[in-house]
Amino acid sequence: MSQTSGHSAHSDRPNIGQKKKLAKELVKAVKRLDGAQAARFTWNHPKFRGKDGHDVVREGVTLADAQHVIARESGFESWPQMTQYLEGLHADPDGPVAIFEDAVRAIIRGDVAELQRLLGAHKDLATMRSPRHHRATLPHYVAANGVENEHQIVPANAVEIAKTLFDSGADAVVDATADTYGGDGGSTPLVALVTSAHPHEAGVQPDLVRVFCDAGANPNGIDDDGLPIASALGFRYPAAAMAIYDCGARIDNLPAAAGIGNVQLVRQYLDPNAKLVSVECSFPNPGQIKFSKSTAPHPYATLQQALVFACMGGHRDVAELLMAQGVDVNGGPRCGIPAIHEASYQGQLEMVQLLLEHGADPTIRDEKWESTAIGWADGGKQPDVIELLFQQDRVDILDAVELKRYAIVAKLLKDEPSRANAPNGKGGALRFAAFHGDLRLAELLIDAGADVSLKNENGHSALDYAKKAGHIAMVELLRSKSKS
Repeated sequence: MSQTSGHSAHSDRPNIGQKKKLAKELVKAVKRLDGAQAARFTWNHPKFRGKDGHDVVREGVTLADAQHVIARESGFESWPQMTQYLEGLHADPDGPVAIFEDAVRAIIRGDVAELQRLLGAHKDLATMRSPRHHRATLPHYVAANGVENEHQIVPANAVEIAKTLFDSGADAVVDATADTYGGDGGSTPLVALVTSAHPHEAGVQPDLVRVFCDAGANPNGIDDDGLPIASALGFRYPAAAMAIYDCGARIDNLPAAAGIGNVQLVRQYLDPNAKLVSVECSFPNPGQIKFSKSTAPHPYATLQQALVFACMGGHRDVAELLMAQGVDVNGGPRCGIPAIHEASYQGQLEMVQLLLEHGADPTIRDEKWESTAIGWADGGKQPDVIELLFQQDRVDILDAVELKRYAIVAKLLKDEPSRANAPNGKGGALRFAAFHGDLRLAELLIDAGADVSLKNENGHSALDYAKKAGHIAMVELLRSKSKS
């Protein structure tokens, strides 16, 4: 059923007042030592490029810095450019820029009727490009990737929205590139779609893949390089990869064959007599590690990545076939990310159990995000997997701390009190408790011997975090312990 807004199309256009408020809030977040918000500067401000959230907190930010970040996240190179755009938008409310903006808002609201009205009244709208620096088309907005943050919203009826666009002529730009992610084949609406969290979270990603391909998107990519399916696997969207395969994408390498669960093809790749060539391949996010062209017996990294993708997609028969070949379950060629992490993120409970039975270590931390299997399960919002992993003999105390599993924290501290200063004696566990105002957790750690004076690389102690977050009771507790 179509969704309708029931209000003026102009009422939700962006304005400078909103942007100023967002910039002020961002400055306050950094002053509160909020690392997640601070990390936005590393993506969007040249002064912090190549640094991390800790660097941003340590160096501090100005309102002008925050305004630059907001402008970049809004699709502009600078705050003055954004201001000029917004002023023009409201000065000419019926001009082409404003009409394009209204179409974008109709897309993210799921307002089919308004979108149809706009497309019918403005014949060039279906193939127009955004005036913002990315030059995206309307199908890019359906993909909700590479465009401004405020418009990365996918409605429940996104499939109907996409069909409305393509029926009105947007199929002419279904494979159009934009000035995002290098501006090449990686910037098409289809690749944007299969690397976007928003359509996945809305539960419409595979269906949108089929709609895009039905409208003419090349399932093998505009350069015929297999980038769409490689990107879907690399960004851990196995259902999207399956949809691309169903739409005619070829499979020409072992990791991809394992990722889409084609056990017969995997057997052929593993058979030395078949001499089936696994072509050179790579999978975006994280990094661009290349797997060399090979025939059986394949390089170990290729076999390991095949196992990782098989477990990510829940393909037990493929995983067992690879493990029977002696593939190490704890290996992870791409930034040290092993199979149990990917399976945990996807909620593949059966695969996680299988990997544990074959010796998978759930406490291994990957090299990119330094997270365990529990951390990945938490990131994927997979409570059943989290419970299974907490039942294992090997549990990292930081996982128990961050997920506030008090009984498990108490047991781990009883078994080994030195864990109170986790990780590695640096005191991050207590700073976490202080930042969140968790008195119960802080008391558990302090009673086991946590050192309240430990500071992070920015020179901030648990007391500093408690003060910045405004947790008065926590401040009093830490002050009393620092004097004793």
